[in-house]
Amino acid sequence: MANRSYLYSTNVIPGPNAKTNGRKLIGISEWNYGIPIVYKLLLSGNPKTCQSSIWDNPEKIALIGDYTSGVKNLEGFLSKVALPSAQELITEAIEFLNNPENQNQYFVLECGEIFDMGNTPILEQNLELFEQVQNLHPEMVEALQSLLPPPVEPPIPVGFFSKLFGLASEPQKPVHDPMKSIYALGLGNWSNILYFDFTNK
Repeated sequence: MANRSYLYSTNVIPGPNAKTNGRKLIGISEWNYGIPIVYKLLLSGNPKTCQSSIWDNPEKIALIGDYTSGVKNLEGFLSKVALPSAQELITEAIEFLNNPENQNQYFVLECGEIFDMGNTPILEQNLELFEQVQNLHPEMVEALQSLLPPPVEPPIPVGFFSKLFGLASEPQKPVHDPMKSIYALGLGNWSNILYFDFTNK
């Protein structure tokens, strides 16, 4: 198992009659071992639980949300990211999501593989994710904070004998890699070809 979360766009709500209703599922992105905040923001436009299009499970273990509203919510969040090094990835994301070939009425988020890594029932985990998507403000604040360099701590006072015998040393400054934090948001991984591909189905 790949242990990824999968993001698609679709024209119908997933369910038993989706195929007969002319379902289209277009790959948008996939993410290893997690559910990044970008995915959650894209699902935040009138989100609902729904059945999976990947796994044969009668329970509602996936999420669906309005495509246009989700993109608007993501754009609002990304407008607060001022790092120059992030702007190319932000532009790439907005252009990909606004490409008419990728647009549909809904986003669908499939996290069954991520849920399967835990011990809690999959349906319960999906309901927890649903609640998160409905209240993303704390996670948005935390994500924006992660892009800031850590505060510089004041130097530790050096005693007389430490100076005398050359034992004093410069304090280690924490290493901050802004690109690592930027990618962790869920940017830079857009593709129509995902592990579960519905192009010809």
